[in-house]
Amino acid sequence: MKMRMISALLLISLLVSLAACGGEGDTAASPAETAAGGAGEAADTAAAETTAELSESELDPLPEKDMGGFKLRFYNYDDSWLTWAIMNMDADQENGDNVNDAIYRRNRRVEEKYNCEISETLVKNTNDDIKKIIMSGDDLYELMFVYDELCASDYCAGLITTWDRMTYVDSSHSWWNQDAIDVFSLKGRQFAAVGDLSLGMATRGFVLLFNKELYKSIDGAPNLYDAVRDSTWTLDTFAAVCKDFARDLNGDGVMDDKDMWPTTGAVKLHFGSLVTGAGVRYIELNSDGDPYFAIPGNEYAMSVFEKIFSIHDGTNIYYKLMNDVHSGSNESRVIFTEGRQLFQGTSTKAIANYRDCDFDIGIIPYPKFDSKQESYHVLTSGTGVLTIPATLPDDRFENVSILVDALARDSHYDLLPTYREVVLKTKYSRDEDSAEMLDIIFNSATFDLGLSIWPDVTYYKYMESYLKMKNDFASLTEKQSKAVQGKIDSLLEALAESER
Repeated sequence: MKMRMISALLLISLLVSLAACGGEGDTAASPAETAAGGAGEAADTAAAETTAELSESELDPLPEKDMGGFKLRFYNYDDSWLTWAIMNMDADQENGDNVNDAIYRRNRRVEEKYNCEISETLVKNTNDDIKKIIMSGDDLYELMFVYDELCASDYCAGLITTWDRMTYVDSSHSWWNQDAIDVFSLKGRQFAAVGDLSLGMATRGFVLLFNKELYKSIDGAPNLYDAVRDSTWTLDTFAAVCKDFARDLNGDGVMDDKDMWPTTGAVKLHFGSLVTGAGVRYIELNSDGDPYFAIPGNEYAMSVFEKIFSIHDGTNIYYKLMNDVHSGSNESRVIFTEGRQLFQGTSTKAIANYRDCDFDIGIIPYPKFDSKQESYHVLTSGTGVLTIPATLPDDRFENVSILVDALARDSHYDLLPTYREVVLKTKYSRDEDSAEMLDIIFNSATFDLGLSIWPDVTYYKYMESYLKMKNDFASLTEKQSKAVQGKIDSLLEALAESER
């Protein structure tokens, strides 16, 4: 993209220079030449303004092509199992739902422009039959959504292929999530993509809702929106707000789900979001592009684990509803909607579950570690990512790459704004401050191999320590090092084998 954009700008500059050129020599400029020079400067300014007005798509356009009825077929999740994200890629007709209608219109625009057909096959879980579909050798789908935890192993098993032959997909464009692509790439080979053409990850980021009426009852509590803006929304601020908030409402002397709490919910959502919010990554890449376990020897990560533990240890800030790290969200939703909970962690999609609350709700990101932290981080994982089946014939790559990028571009300017502006900001959030917070949240989506590929030996293991309120982070890190390295070695061996 950068080379094509530079070429366009050089061409404009050359044309402007030729138009403005008035001759050679060292003689003083005549009034006519001065006027010509002024005209040249005006032309140069006009050209620069014209270039600035061009959209990203216009500066780097896709080729025009009549595809003669080419079929772009997606293999995708229905909403019977993967209920926590919006995965739809097609719609049969407009029905008045903002997202449905935006998807419908987008697909029809792309179909008309390229003379193609876009469709999707929806199943409960694409992971169930991917191996059978690929191993049969049948060319059934051009693109497949694979659960993020499985896409690396599917790539090593030869079920999906890399994106290097997607000629017209340039990940540096804003309609592709570069942070996600960096995570779903190993040894320079990209095996999955996250972009604006799917709302999957956009609807999966974890956020904090708060009961604005309960919050007003806290003496001296800061304006949360201002705290987010000025980077004082930190773990210390969170702890100060939550301290002494829990109340034994029924006076039975037992604090349980019938009482008032600062926050409850699934352990992996709450504690996982606090850890990621502080900027901790479980897996990083070294200078050779190899993944490594980033927690051993990481004093900052250990300080984050310790601080979050100390905030919750015996302070009645968090009520554990279930005895596993994954459950508790549905139960905590009841407590929150009944007005007995200050903060509720949820995914962006699940904000819709709270639109009928009879009190005002605010939306903010999870806190930073401290005010020195440069940006917020929103834990984003646990849904389908876009992959290319290994059975895709060579002669279909060009059309697929044009169409998938066209869908992402169109979504960047219409579908995603529709979801962000109309659905979230108008239907669910009830104030302009929360709308601003959503912009911060969407721009803070954070991806990590430890969250998306190997959560069973990283992310979930650390959440189990919080589940048990057991401060064993140092010994756990030592114990998990071997398991994590085993996962990494197996993946790198499979990658090396695939090169032979």
